[in-house]
Amino acid sequence: MCLGKGLGLIGLTLVLAACGGGGGNAGSNPNIAVDPVVSAAIKSGSVALTLVDGAGSVVANRSLSQTDSRYLRMVLTDSRGAVAPYGRVTVTLDSANARLVPAAGAALTDGTGVLLMRITPTDVTAAGPVLVTASASLEGLVLTKTLDLQIAPGAVSLTGMSATPLTVQNGQSVNVSVNVLVNGARAASNALAVAFTSGCGTVSPASSLVDGNGRAMGVIQTVNSGNCSVLATAAGGVTSSAEFTVTKPVTTDIRFVSATPAVIYQAGSVGAKSSIVSFKVINASGEAVQGETVTASLTNTDGGINFCGSPSVGTSGADGVVTFSVCAGTLPANVQVRATLSSNPLITTGSNLLTIQTGVATQRFFDLSANKLNMYAGGQFTSQINGNSVDITAYAADRQGNPVPDGTKVIFVSEGGQINSGGQSSCTISSGSCTVRLIGQADRPLGSSAAGGDPRPGRVTVLATTVGEEHFLDANSNNRYDASELFEDLGNPYLDDDESRTFSGAYTSLFPAIAQREKSYPLTGGASGTLACPTDTNIGLSVAGTCNGTWDGNTQLRRALVVIFSGDEIGQPGGYDATIPAIHQTTVLAASTGAVTVRLSDLNGNPLPADAALTVQTFPALPAGTCSATLEGATIGSTIEPTQHTATLKSCVTGDMVRITATVSGKASSLSVVLP
Repeated sequence: MCLGKGLGLIGLTLVLAACGGGGGNAGSNPNIAVDPVVSAAIKSGSVALTLVDGAGSVVANRSLSQTDSRYLRMVLTDSRGAVAPYGRVTVTLDSANARLVPAAGAALTDGTGVLLMRITPTDVTAAGPVLVTASASLEGLVLTKTLDLQIAPGAVSLTGMSATPLTVQNGQSVNVSVNVLVNGARAASNALAVAFTSGCGTVSPASSLVDGNGRAMGVIQTVNSGNCSVLATAAGGVTSSAEFTVTKPVTTDIRFVSATPAVIYQAGSVGAKSSIVSFKVINASGEAVQGETVTASLTNTDGGINFCGSPSVGTSGADGVVTFSVCAGTLPANVQVRATLSSNPLITTGSNLLTIQTGVATQRFFDLSANKLNMYAGGQFTSQINGNSVDITAYAADRQGNPVPDGTKVIFVSEGGQINSGGQSSCTISSGSCTVRLIGQADRPLGSSAAGGDPRPGRVTVLATTVGEEHFLDANSNNRYDASELFEDLGNPYLDDDESRTFSGAYTSLFPAIAQREKSYPLTGGASGTLACPTDTNIGLSVAGTCNGTWDGNTQLRRALVVIFSGDEIGQPGGYDATIPAIHQTTVLAASTGAVTVRLSDLNGNPLPADAALTVQTFPALPAGTCSATLEGATIGSTIEPTQHTATLKSCVTGDMVRITATVSGKASSLSVVLP
């Protein structure tokens, strides 16, 4: 007979695909040898599948236990009924309610052809049927066996909930644990998790797996005080709770936090006149303590330092912080705030020193400087260039030498060029100073014909003013002006264009002869007067006849400096305009075979630019001459007057020539001297 179609045997489907094509019987096909036994009944190997417990006994009801171990027992036999050792068996499940160990579901039978594979519910809430399929490949055939199992959900209960210790201080930890039962038996390790929550702290871990002893455990880090509880919640919403008490830790310290700002200014001055001083009350755990009463006191009340009229007793907030306002008096001083716990006077601390400064700028402590006083910009008789600049810095301090408050404004005006600080002609004091730029451009001053004035063009006067007080001699050391104390009276400030040190209402420049007038500026609050100004302390500071004889604590301070718009080449002797005094012209001051000293200036009689580079060369008169020179200094330097330079000579003789060269922005010019 032809077995070309499947023949079903117990647990086996066997397919023979070697039948002849059209009919006949199997015996007519020479490619198939039919065993006499097979002709009677087709036999094959098998895989047996049963559910057993931990002792190896068959579980007749085929139920998976939530607490007891269950195993799939598979026996692999060959077609002769003999066990098949070390055969590979693969097990699959049709439901996620159960899981295998190993999870891969594949393993080899042992030497007796037996394989045990653990099967367990996925979790205690798992329920329903599970179809197990075991497959093996033996003697070229695939053997399969199925087994239906049933899962019933477990009944979870929590017992023996505890929290230890029962009483702790806030910030300390509490250990919690609970017994976990499933169907009345101790839950297996990692079988399920228990969630712990508490309103008095954070539990770690928040979800705890059952350990090998059937217990779930956690630790509460307490953050609140009072009567507290911890709740354990397991699968199915089963709960259990335990109570404990958290007490407030003992207040142990007061800490200084800050004084904002740390520097204030005396009453009547500009700048902040009060500071907020903060302290923090803490417990033994370093945590903030709310509701503690703190008393404050001052270590110094000189000049009327006070708590700004506010209470010197405060209560700590939720962050443990208590603050006190401190107001300056009329004297510069250092002061501390002492904070004491009212409930325990032994707990006390002090703030860092709070500094009280005068804060009012004063004339004697107001000054100007420039990073260089001579830049290449050019004037009347020299080449000119626009855009180069110098930095001018104003410095302001009070009468004790303390920096004035940040934010103090300084105003600048200039005889020529352009003042520019971020698009403004002013700057704001920070840490005692501020800076503007003077840009070289028109207008370029032309010099003065006024008596005592400077006739040289290209000399630019810059004036800076700020609000402050007239300097006084503090006879009683109370740091404030009192009637009858000596002071330095100030009149109207002015821009001293011609450097005569006196105000010139009208004058003319020398070349060309153009009418000029110096500019004056009014005092703050209309404090100008008609009295003569002091001649010893007020030179070049005030317009004559504008002082008022009264000490002013809110007037215009002033300071001026001169910046040179220098030319880019050495002026040659004999090449100067007649208006330039000879004492400012380039000349040879001394010459010998041992040294040459010269004065260098541009054609306006001003110094060359500060960064002009100087070099010296020698030219012996005779071919065999060995004359050499060394020049002191390689640059002009910052100055408002022509500079002197000496070249020290060696092995030089009469007739040798020494040449000093200045290079400005790539342009070189020289002065040559033939040794006498």
